[in-house]
Amino acid sequence: MLEGIPKISILVITYKQEKIVPRALESLISQRDYIYEICISDDCSPDGTFEVLKDYQQRYPDLIKLHRNEHNLGIFQNVEVTWNLPSGDIIYRLAGDDETPNGYFKSVIEFIEKERIDWKNELFCIYGNYKEIEPNGLSIVYSNSMVTDHDALKLKVRKLLSNRSACYSKKVLDKFEKVCDGRSFNAESVQDGQLQVFAEKNYYLPVVGNIYYADSGVSSRMNSKEHHDNIFKGYQRLIDFADEHGHPFDKNDLAFIEYMKAYRSHDFKQALKYYLKGIDFALGLKGLNLRRILYVVQKRTNKK
Repeated sequence: MLEGIPKISILVITYKQEKIVPRALESLISQRDYIYEICISDDCSPDGTFEVLKDYQQRYPDLIKLHRNEHNLGIFQNVEVTWNLPSGDIIYRLAGDDETPNGYFKSVIEFIEKERIDWKNELFCIYGNYKEIEPNGLSIVYSNSMVTDHDALKLKVRKLLSNRSACYSKKVLDKFEKVCDGRSFNAESVQDGQLQVFAEKNYYLPVVGNIYYADSGVSSRMNSKEHHDNIFKGYQRLIDFADEHGHPFDKNDLAFIEYMKAYRSHDFKQALKYYLKGIDFALGLKGLNLRRILYVVQKRTNKK
């Protein structure tokens, strides 16, 4: 790592990814001049994942900090395990089945210097863009550019803001609260939403900072009803958490959440009703998220 720059800690979760985790690690190691440490928590993988990780740690002992859970905890408890591992100044999270574009962390460091961000004391987050790639090769780049002009939590719940590519101060991470409910996926929304609740200053870096490979994670193997039930409970948990921490949703946001629940339940009459109620004109045309909607339609059309 170069001297005199902020220490970037990477948090990586892994489980049964022996074939693909090298892609994630190589994408980080190639940028090691700008990385302080790679903190990996393996969730007691039954395959050869941990052997792969140990091999990397032996090759890069000063870079890789490796942890293995004694028994399988589930994805969200494993995420919370990683919160205890970093000792750097800035946090970035990567799933073991995704990757980070080359040069991203150099761009982050240069951005911090250009904007004169007080990385030691500010509760800040830098958002880049992220790229989603489907198994059939279809891809799209999502922009997080709206975060500098609008409330981050409002954008997050409307899928106009993603934590993928986010680099945030350790001081923000230190405020995170463990919210896991066993193995339930209903912790996902409130776990992710804490970044928007606790970061006091948000920045936008107009480069791709994460490549997400769709339909390769655990949630893609859940049955539809189980997935939807967890999402619905997760919405309510996020609403309650935000309210408890002085960041309540407004009526438009609550209506939009009802729209998403109705849409996932295939109650399209109710979905239309709440979609119209949920429109926030202050977000402009981008707030309608038409590009994402068209992309989803294209994906579903291609699957037929």
